Amino acid sequence: MSLLGVVDAAGELEVSSRRVRQLLASGQLPGQRVGRSWVIRRSDVEQLRRSGVGRPWNAASAWDVLALASGGDPQLSPVERSRARKRLADNGIAGLIGQLRSRSQRSEMYAHPSALDRIRDEVEVVRSGVSALDEHDVDLIVIDEAEIYVRASQVAGLVGRYALEPDADRPNLIVRVVEDDVWPFDGGERVASWPIVAVDLLDADDERSRRAGLELIERHR
Repeated sequence: MSLLGVVDAAGELEVSSRRVRQLLASGQLPGQRVGRSWVIRRSDVEQLRRSGVGRPWNAASAWDVLALASGGDPQLSPVERSRARKRLADNGIAGLIGQLRSRSQRSEMYAHPSALDRIRDEVEVVRSGVSALDEHDVDLIVIDEAEIYVRASQVAGLVGRYALEPDADRPNLIVRVVEDDVWPFDGGERVASWPIVAVDLLDADDERSRRAGLELIERHR
C-alpha cells in the first residue's frame, strides 16, 4: 500500500497543503494521524482527484482540454499544451468532470414545449448533451428536453424571446452559459463536439444519460 504525506498529497491534487489539511479535518479525504503528521493512502488521494476535488480550473483551461480531446488545435504555449495533454492522459475525460464544470454556468429553465425546436435552431445557440444525440449516434432517446450553449451576452435576449422560466419546478431546458471572451465555438458550429457532449451527459442527474456519456467516450478511445 502506497502512503503519502500532506505535501505529496497536495502535489497530486494540485492544491495547497492547507487545503489538504482541511479535507482531512472534514473527512472528505481519509487519513491517519501518526504523531503530529498525517499519513494518507495514495488510492484515497486518487479517488478524491477523480471526483473533482482539486484546484478549480478557469473556464479557458477547461475549454483548452476539451479542444485537445476533440482533436482541435487551441492557441496554447508549449507549457500549457503539455499540461493539458498530461491532464487528459492521466485522467481521461471522465476523470476530469469536476474540473471541467468550470467551462460554463449551468441553468435549468422551463420553455413551452412548442418552443423547444425553435430554441435548438437559434443561430446563436450550439446544441449539446441531449440535443446532440443523433449527430453523435448516442443510444439514448430524449424528446421533451433540450440542452444548449449560449454566450453570456445573449442569454437575456433568449430568455425574453421565449419567456423562459429560470428555477422552474419541472425544467425541460438546460442552458449552459459561456462568457464571451472564452466562447469556444466557431461561427457556423451548431452542434458541440463529442467530448463536450460526453461531459454534458455525464453531468446529468439520471443514470441513463451518464451511461450514454461513458459509452460515447469509450467509442472514441
